[in-house]
Amino acid sequence: MMICRMLLLAIPLALGLGSCGRKTGHAGPEAAALPQLAKSTECSACHQAADQVWRGSMHALAHRKVGSLEDAWAFRAKPLDLGNIHWKFTGGESAPRIQWHDDNSKVPPIALAPPMAIGYRPLIQYVLDFGNGRYQVPDAAWDPTKQEWFSMFGSDQRKPQEWGHWTQRGMNWNSQCAACHFTQYRKNYLPETDGYATRWLEQGVGCTQCHGPSQDSRRPNECIVDFKKKYTPQQWMHACATCHSRREELDEKFLIGDNFFDHYSLALPSQPGLYHPDGQQIDEDYNFTSLLLSRMGHKGISCIDCHAPHAATPKGGKPAVETNTLCMQCHASGLRGAIVIDPLAHSFHKPGSAGSRCVDCHMPKSIYMGRDARSDHRFPSPDPVLTKELGTPNACNTCHADKGLDWQIEWTNKWYGPTKKPLARERTRAVAAAYADKPEAMDKLLAAFDLEDNTAWQATLLRLMEPWAEDPRVTQRAEKAAASPDPLARGAAAFLLARVPASGTQWARLSKDPVRSVRLDAGWGALDRLPKDDALLLDLEKVAQHQGDQPAGQMRLARLARHRGEGAAAEAHLHKAADWDQGSAVARQELAVYLAGAGRTREAIPVLAEAAKIAPKDPEIPYLRALALAELGDEAGSEAQLREAIRLNPRFARAYYNLGLLLSSQGHEAAAIISLRNASTLGPADPEPPYALATIYQRLGQSNAAAAAARDALQRNPAHQQAAALLRSIGQ
Repeated sequence: MMICRMLLLAIPLALGLGSCGRKTGHAGPEAAALPQLAKSTECSACHQAADQVWRGSMHALAHRKVGSLEDAWAFRAKPLDLGNIHWKFTGGESAPRIQWHDDNSKVPPIALAPPMAIGYRPLIQYVLDFGNGRYQVPDAAWDPTKQEWFSMFGSDQRKPQEWGHWTQRGMNWNSQCAACHFTQYRKNYLPETDGYATRWLEQGVGCTQCHGPSQDSRRPNECIVDFKKKYTPQQWMHACATCHSRREELDEKFLIGDNFFDHYSLALPSQPGLYHPDGQQIDEDYNFTSLLLSRMGHKGISCIDCHAPHAATPKGGKPAVETNTLCMQCHASGLRGAIVIDPLAHSFHKPGSAGSRCVDCHMPKSIYMGRDARSDHRFPSPDPVLTKELGTPNACNTCHADKGLDWQIEWTNKWYGPTKKPLARERTRAVAAAYADKPEAMDKLLAAFDLEDNTAWQATLLRLMEPWAEDPRVTQRAEKAAASPDPLARGAAAFLLARVPASGTQWARLSKDPVRSVRLDAGWGALDRLPKDDALLLDLEKVAQHQGDQPAGQMRLARLARHRGEGAAAEAHLHKAADWDQGSAVARQELAVYLAGAGRTREAIPVLAEAAKIAPKDPEIPYLRALALAELGDEAGSEAQLREAIRLNPRFARAYYNLGLLLSSQGHEAAAIISLRNASTLGPADPEPPYALATIYQRLGQSNAAAAAARDALQRNPAHQQAAALLRSIGQ
């Protein structure tokens, strides 16, 4: 079961029903292109054994119409009161009704009948019809084991104007939830009405969602799908990953046998808050990335090696997990390169006790959606040393927190040695340094990359090098990754090389890569290099339109409109993004940048003030305010905002640089030199701070210092003509 997932701006990184079956009426733009899939009922006669197992699975029960016995208990239960927020559930299974009211909100009370339900165990979510084809998922969910309602948000009770509130786009069923709970689901967003004409074949994840389209023609008694097509373990894994991953959806066209990366962009631990620095899960990350980051995934272990696909459970069920039998299918003999392990000797725990099972230590669980315990598929080894250094979790601490970390370190050193996994530790320290923006981060990332053989980690380390993209050492490693067989690594290379103007040849090759997500990374990173009729630009437009029902999609549409020179359209998209996400400072920053670029700097100031209220600790906002105020001639205001940006981020190189320029323009040369030196140290690849220092030293008559600073600028960028001219002017 899955909570509604947000589109990744990571870019960081992207999105009436009521009866089972194919909808009629407005078909949407892609309806004619839908491949022919069969309903699961057409498969059951010949595949009775598989059908019997599947019918009780979480896949089959992923989505359904309301009206079961389970609903009878849910809609006769006690109300749910969460301070100022009140929920009531009435009507039993025949006439269920959900009522919501927030005492502190001006939003009128909502009372609607849920036509559909998501999931079965460990919780059930109900779907409400908001009209215009739009469905929303309340955060109030039913726990069928405890027979009680609860909020999936826990104490994080969101306000009605926030993107993540259950009435807003963060909990929109059409774009955030439904695709992974249906067979042949098509969202069909209608931008002209901001509504949906959503279609599907059947509720639940049915046979053909995984087994593929019907044969064009078949003989009597021949299977509906073509079983002569044989899929590799990786292709099966890519089919699983379409839902069991934290990803950005590029389109809805994936079919079994396709490359996952032609239809999705995968989230990596390159954004703080998604994963711990060692790759353990924090946010709702699902499993695919974790598996790819693991040693098992690196050796080619895939989903179907451990999971029975029809049952959607571990092979052998719970007993195989409890007795370690599932893990020992490889680790008893060293099959497929597995480390040979004697569970008793390896675990140092008595058989049957907590800690004696492989999953206790190597698949720690985290709770999501308030009640859903999910195992970490990175298979981490407990490392209390990193817990003490960086705060990363370790399974020993789950049971032995009372003994303290030093006790845990002592015993793990006795059992496994003090130098366990030194490369993994150094990689974790590098990622943590990048998350914390520490001065040693780039050197640590470079060293970790050079020793890393897992391409998912290589891609992660490269993406974390973005602040130093123009450093030749970073460019060299990106060019190496550009030849990787893994699209994750090539995508990271495209992401970096797009930011380096001198990398045109490599970037051009990646912009025509055979894998779509790599091409898109190249395109989004260097939009200005693309001619207006370029095929890649047209593909970027398709992706942005598909994501256009979410703020991130509107921001992408704005970028594309600006590239086409359509200023009014760009501004409309940015206003829409900001309006759709009242809690987003990023949308307001982008809008302010657009307004300033359009010569409307005074209009940008209040937009940035609004952004600052939303994200008062974001140093980028006072930095942008400083630039805007400087353009308007308010030097005092600009200086105050630059100093605020530096207070919020003492390592903000560009803020130091602009402060140095401002101070120099006011005649405060000594203070300007200090600020520019800081900028030069913090931005070791940027030639502008040392060049600015050179100009100040020249004005002060300090020729040797001016020459040294100019040489520094030229070392950083040998093509820096102004620095070369300055050197010539002082005879050096």
